Amino acid sequence: MKPACEIVVSKVLPSIRAAIVKVLIEEHKMQQTEVARIMGISQGSISLYTTCRRGCDKEIHKLFPEIEKYAKEVAVKIASGKLKKTSTILCTVCRKIRKSKEFCDIHKQFAQLV
Repeated sequence: MKPACEIVVSKVLPSIRAAIVKVLIEEHKMQQTEVARIMGISQGSISLYTTCRRGCDKEIHKLFPEIEKYAKEVAVKIASGKLKKTSTILCTVCRKIRKSKEFCDIHKQFAQLV
């Protein structure tokens, strides 16, 4: 069985990052380089998120609609300067998602694929 962390790293975390990036760039008009610096990832990664080549798993977003809510909350904090690093916020969001029934279901689904 795949550990839950593998699913988080491959599916959930990219979806959370993509949602945050989208809000920061589209709603807060931040530049990719600035978003990359704050999020601690490369500008190339930001580009992949904005062009939906990474983190745009529609099933994940459908299963966890709260990702959009969290993304907006985090983006407001980043844009206002109240949050300089996203790592602790990402961990908080991840923990909340991992405790949900939907995550247990998707974990079981991926475990059967192994």
